[in-house]
Amino acid sequence: MRRLLAMLSAPVLLTSALVSVGLATPAHAACTSIPSTADPNVTLTVYRVGKSLNVNDKVMLSGFEAGWVESRMNNLPCGDKSSLGVFQQRWDYGWGTPEQIMDPVYASIQYFSRAITCDRNNPSYSPGQVAQCVQRSGFPDRYDQVAGTANSLLASARRVFDIHAGSPTDFTGDGRDDVVVFNQGTLADVYVAASTGSAFAGTSVKWNEFFSVGGETPLTGDVNGDGRDDVITFTHGSNNSGGSADVYVALSTGTGFTGGAKWHDWFAPGAEIAAVGDVNGDGRDDIITFTHDGRGDVYVALSTGSSFGAGVKWHEYFSIAGEYPAVADVNGDGRADLITFTQGPATAADVIVALSTGSSFGASQKWHDLFAVGGELPRVGDVNGDGKADIVTFTCNADADVYAALSNGSGFVGTTVKWNDFFCLGGEFPYLADVNGDGRDDAVVFTKGATNDVYVGLSTGSGFAGGVKWHDFFGLNGETTL
Repeated sequence: MRRLLAMLSAPVLLTSALVSVGLATPAHAACTSIPSTADPNVTLTVYRVGKSLNVNDKVMLSGFEAGWVESRMNNLPCGDKSSLGVFQQRWDYGWGTPEQIMDPVYASIQYFSRAITCDRNNPSYSPGQVAQCVQRSGFPDRYDQVAGTANSLLASARRVFDIHAGSPTDFTGDGRDDVVVFNQGTLADVYVAASTGSAFAGTSVKWNEFFSVGGETPLTGDVNGDGRDDVITFTHGSNNSGGSADVYVALSTGTGFTGGAKWHDWFAPGAEIAAVGDVNGDGRDDIITFTHDGRGDVYVALSTGSSFGAGVKWHEYFSIAGEYPAVADVNGDGRADLITFTQGPATAADVIVALSTGSSFGASQKWHDLFAVGGELPRVGDVNGDGKADIVTFTCNADADVYAALSNGSGFVGTTVKWNDFFCLGGEFPYLADVNGDGRDDAVVFTKGATNDVYVGLSTGSGFAGGVKWHDFFGLNGETTL
């Protein structure tokens, strides 16, 4: 957001300025072909920028309609006349320099800033009409015509943006995990409700008044090894225009979080997926990023207790686009390992693991061949208290089933072992946390919507008990809850 605000206030270089100083018109070529499918990194970037600007649902959908119509959601280096990039913006019509337009972050800011104004001035407009207001196309009806495709792309981007497979949340250091909400709006407040062992206490207990603005990825972990979990946010600056992909940390005092301090100035840029875990077993949580593309690289920056060291590649092919990555200690050696859920259909819903050696991640190994199918929401945590992280999947639909497969140190055992038959409906957000301090991770769900309740299903070691309300107002729509 720090970079986004700077971009919004930066002057745009117009064609007249180029001509006045005698610069040549940039070389340009028409597209000979356009990809038939969207680039998932581009769709995630557009979504993150929209979130950072706090756009409403209509404006967000308009951006996805415009992106699909103009480029099939790809960052095209070509186009009609002088058009470039995901939104086919023209440098000679005041959208910026060609280099700026080819940065999806910059291009998205330019689109959404105009779309916000169009929507404000024309509240009855449909998403497609908002897109037309910005794009000024000769074919004004085509944006609303792709609403179905745009909604599907938007749902996929939202799903990746919301990847939070698991991280500890014991902010007070009493051995019980608490719950936290990042409102990520213009206020960027952070609220905590601490666990008493049988409920979450507090509704408006603010622990930080400016941390993790919209579009950033907030996570949790004990980065200084004092036994209290801290909060970490990844700004995801773009590498196309030199934007800063900073990582900020706010340490827990046990009753609040300190002011955010920069612990890294280049990590998890753009559409990469960030995670937190103690990968070298020194008692301090480190940061991990998955490039989550065709390369499938994984980088690690180790915690020194007061900063994160240089990013180093620990794996060169793990969790490509479309998969669901996670980090947890699955073999009980004290070091966090890599897990990825391929999330295909029943014939291709594998779970792959790469164990940490303390200085890298080993070869990928299949630990399960049928788990977390399709749109299910996978999570990782030690649900039976044996010191090894297990895998859990929530269907989060009308069935509301929860399945678990336990780690034996070399694989996950169980395919259709149901641990709860009614927990997490559609639109709710599930999580795992040891909320009563018995050493077993429990099931937690934030209902969001009209009720904003928090329910807990305590682990018995072989199942999750029926859901019990532990809080009646925590985690609103649009907020990030952990």
